[in-house]
Amino acid sequence: MIATTLVSASASPPSISSTKAAVSQLETELATQQARSEALGQHYDAVQSRLETLDAEIVKTHEHIVAVRSQVARTTALLQKDAVLSYVFDSVDVGAIGIFTQNQNQVDARSVYNAQVIGDITAVEANLSREQQTLQSVQRNQHEQRDQVAQATNEAALLVSQNNAVEAATSHELATMNTTLKHLVELAAVAAARKAAAEEAARQSAAEAAAAAGAVAVAGETGGSSGIIAALHGSGGSISGSASGTSAGEAAFAAAQTQIGVPYVWGGESPGQGFDCSGLTQWAWAQAGVSIPRTAAEQWYALPHVSLSQLQPGDLLFYYNLDGDNTIDHVVMYGGSGPFGADTTIAAAYTGTDISLYPAFTSGLIGAARP
Repeated sequence: MIATTLVSASASPPSISSTKAAVSQLETELATQQARSEALGQHYDAVQSRLETLDAEIVKTHEHIVAVRSQVARTTALLQKDAVLSYVFDSVDVGAIGIFTQNQNQVDARSVYNAQVIGDITAVEANLSREQQTLQSVQRNQHEQRDQVAQATNEAALLVSQNNAVEAATSHELATMNTTLKHLVELAAVAAARKAAAEEAARQSAAEAAAAAGAVAVAGETGGSSGIIAALHGSGGSISGSASGTSAGEAAFAAAQTQIGVPYVWGGESPGQGFDCSGLTQWAWAQAGVSIPRTAAEQWYALPHVSLSQLQPGDLLFYYNLDGDNTIDHVVMYGGSGPFGADTTIAAAYTGTDISLYPAFTSGLIGAARP
């Protein structure tokens, strides 16, 4: 079923090693782009903040200019009025009462008025005009600075946008490459499984031929555990059991099912992150309150063995020499019921797969144990 979703072997897909190298390179590039995005973002924030500060300063300067212009207008109006009063002495201004009640002739009064009243207002108006000119110069400088900062802000925004686009493209390419890598791993797994099945079929045929020729008697003469294991390996016997069992066994199987979809990780023993075959069985039985050894071989030799025809949920099925190392190298948990009926098991199978329910297989099956 898996092979139908993979790249056909005739399409000559890239090798797993070259794809891993490409993935590693893309991850490095993505990390660099993400760091650049962070730096560009900080630069943009800085120039944007400066632009906002200048806008606020320009508003304040404009308000100040408006206030000064208003004051200049009021002072100019007062100056015009006082200029008229300076020549019309019989129209007494309150501000000049002190001057015109002095014991002086009209010429002296006009001189004093011009010097003290009109002169002071003229000086005030001149100061206000100079202040207005200064503010206008400041305003021009502020606008020039704002134009420069606005241009820098636009340039920073463009750089951020461009780098974000590159980062998005790299992320997409990395996701595609990871998918390709996953497919290649699955394809390799399928090929390995087919090869193992073919080799197993050949071994079974050879064993049957040897048995017919009296090879069993010869095997008996060899004696020892290696002869027993060799006879069991590849026997292809059947299993049977019950859908119910001990409360601890059912609890262990239920715990294992909570990890369905979690990836196989060699040496893994972390729920939600990854397990290998014996890591899953050890953790699941721990959830049922039972401590068992860590590796498949240790579990096989330490736990009580049970008949393959009297299995119960939570029992462990052990396999020998699946990868040619002449050791106990795989363990699965018996379920007793599920999508594959009485043959339902759960396992962390191999790299590239997720924990899942599987039909029991007997190739390489050496026996069962119940913690």
